[in-house]
Amino acid sequence: MPLLSRIYIRTALVWLVVGSTLGGVILWSKASPVPGAWSWLAAHISLLTWGWLLQLTLGVAYWILPRFGAERPRSYLAVIAYLALNVAMLLAAFAGLLGRPWAVAAGGWLQLFALAAFCLHAWPRARRSAYGK
Repeated sequence: MPLLSRIYIRTALVWLVVGSTLGGVILWSKASPVPGAWSWLAAHISLLTWGWLLQLTLGVAYWILPRFGAERPRSYLAVIAYLALNVAMLLAAFAGLLGRPWAVAAGGWLQLFALAAFCLHAWPRARRSAYGK
């Protein structure tokens, strides 16, 4: 498994732990009030959806999509996608806590940019099979 895939997957596992912990705190606040716990709901959803599921998917896709020979073409775009997506996750995590609506918008645009960068990287790798029709 390539290094970038391992980094994607390990980061996805970190977001899984952080997002699940926030979810646990939110759930705990139903029984015993935790001040401000409900302000973490958007961060909880974002971290588990985009941080955990999307990064796990992109890490596996980087690893498993066909290569041209021994190289993955334009792999720098996958690195840019990784960095942009994780900055977006940090913005999403802290935007709800800080009450900054511009951070939510910036995080959304960074997520879109990250997905576009990864799609540009992966597009030529998704091609017709050489073994059949």
